Amino acid sequence: MKYIYASLFLLIFAACGQSVDYRSQEVILDQAVTIEDAYKLADKYSFITATPLNSSKDTNALDKKLFSLNVGDTATIEGRYYRVVADTGNYTFRASYIHLDGAVLKHKEIDSLRTLIQQQYAAGKSFEELNTKYNMDPNQKDGDTGPFTAGMMVKPFEDAVRVHKKGDIFLVDVPDKKWYFVVKKTADNEGEKIRIVLSIKKVN
Repeated sequence: MKYIYASLFLLIFAACGQSVDYRSQEVILDQAVTIEDAYKLADKYSFITATPLNSSKDTNALDKKLFSLNVGDTATIEGRYYRVVADTGNYTFRASYIHLDGAVLKHKEIDSLRTLIQQQYAAGKSFEELNTKYNMDPNQKDGDTGPFTAGMMVKPFEDAVRVHKKGDIFLVDVPDKKWYFVVKKTADNEGEKIRIVLSIKKVN
């Protein structure tokens, strides 16, 4: 099965010789919070250009650094200031989880159990063994989500899996459903990425 990850990388560069102050340029970049905003900036300012990057085609060292950023991240790379604005497209994720039922357990019990699970994992217990012992989800005995795409899981769970790296152990709360999780991300985000990133040339 082919996993497709699409996010759009839009690089906005300040042209050489532009008289606009760097700090003013940075403020201009901060005005873009959506993809539409980014394209409007490119249309409005002559010193801004928009260039899409595709992870399957643009693979040099700089491109890889840009693709390693998360939405909202900023970085200075090779004399340019970058800020990730947004991701778009279809995503596929995979994780394993231990579910603790808030309809059965009190909050203090859940907190204590999740701390214990994390401690036992750090001490060498496998996540699979801990899942067998603690998971309270009757519909998923092994805790494996299988591959899932955007919108298939509750948003707090999906959002947390999205931003973590393979092998990370983390907590997810869905209080409105009384669902509480210890989660392990079990697969890298694979496939083609396209992402919106804004960039300006820094002035020394």
